[in-house]
Amino acid sequence: MGITKSERLRTTFLKYVITLGLLIIVLVIVNYLLVRVISLGVYPANYSEKVIERNIEELKSSPKITMEHLTPMCKFGVYSFDGEYLYGNLLYEDVVRFWNSYQLGDVGLNISNYLYVVERDGEIAVIEYPLTAQYKSEFLRRWLPNPEKTMISLFLIELIALVLFWSSRFAKKIDKELKTLLKATEKINEQDLEFDVGKSRIIEIDNVLQGIDKMKRTLKRSLEEQWSMEQIKQEQIFALAHDIKTPLTILKGNIELIQETELSDEQKEYCSYIYDSCIQMDNYIKELLFVSKNEAVIEEFSEFLIMPFLGSLKNQAKALCCTRDIALNWKSDISRDTYMTGNEENLIRAIMNIISNAVDFSPEKESLTISSSIKDNNFIISVEDKGKGFTEKMLKYGKQQLVMGDESRTQSGHHGLGLYIADTIIKKHNGELILGNSKNGGGIVTAIIPLIK
Repeated sequence: MGITKSERLRTTFLKYVITLGLLIIVLVIVNYLLVRVISLGVYPANYSEKVIERNIEELKSSPKITMEHLTPMCKFGVYSFDGEYLYGNLLYEDVVRFWNSYQLGDVGLNISNYLYVVERDGEIAVIEYPLTAQYKSEFLRRWLPNPEKTMISLFLIELIALVLFWSSRFAKKIDKELKTLLKATEKINEQDLEFDVGKSRIIEIDNVLQGIDKMKRTLKRSLEEQWSMEQIKQEQIFALAHDIKTPLTILKGNIELIQETELSDEQKEYCSYIYDSCIQMDNYIKELLFVSKNEAVIEEFSEFLIMPFLGSLKNQAKALCCTRDIALNWKSDISRDTYMTGNEENLIRAIMNIISNAVDFSPEKESLTISSSIKDNNFIISVEDKGKGFTEKMLKYGKQQLVMGDESRTQSGHHGLGLYIADTIIKKHNGELILGNSKNGGGIVTAIIPLIK
């Protein structure tokens, strides 16, 4: 049954059912004709009973009952009036059963076999005969069920085979239509949107395909817009990194010149802070330029002591706080022999981005609190400032690239990268960055990093 034009699934199914019904009718007719043909080699169901009734006088008067008076399907036993078995063709176990049935007046041995009793001169003949159709061939009677069971079984097998065949044919036709739908979904899953959705001859499936086609076009526009925005972001990052590199080079050169002059110890310390920060910033910019070209950064993880790592963070944080006259409160209860696994340089970079963000949005002459501890085999460090805290927007999207709580802050050098970079690095260490606001209203950023990656 082919689907030649667009039609509803209900119509297709009804056609299948109607056609199947017609095929079943044909099957019944064929089997009826087959029964008629087979009946030429089959005795009717009451054949044995008629033969017994036709030969009843001979059965009563003949000196001895033989199979010539009966049909090949009959069994008989001749008994004396007191139940003694005289002769017949019964098996040993049937001798008592036949006599008991006779005494009880039970002529039905089972659903298809019955007893016929003939009273003779001084004898009782008990004959078993079938009331079902029987093959004329002894071979067929021996190896096959009776014709009625055979024909019913054959018809059921044919019927089941027909239903299975026609259902399979119908399923293949529907499957052929569904493959178009499946192909479309696979293409979308592979993000291949340059394909023709196609059409189906079943209206319901075609409606789904048209919906997928609309979704494909919408998704394509959305992805193109997203790709365009990503390209703009990459260009902004590249331009930002490139623009910073020139003034940084000038700053680094001038610090080197100042260091060659006579300086006090305090001035040397400040110059050292500035020079180290310039080197660090230069490395960050090189990496940022590298990433902006969509090239992967290979990170190497190793085991390192946390105390020297915290010491480096403390020195850099102290120098950063001095630029805005902010007091640094440093709290740590980590033992000196504690190790953790990761990329030490990138972790410093991540946490310094957090500290730098806190310093930039802290009022001058306020304080900044940095706390670190070990809990549940995790390294935890929190940075709390005395600023205005995070807005609802920043609490929700603050870790995304180029997202800023106040667009005007871009004027002071913020481009929405600090927390994004920190979050990216911490995630690579299987950690988590949490944004929140403290009780005093300031912002608090907490990094939780497993000691062992």
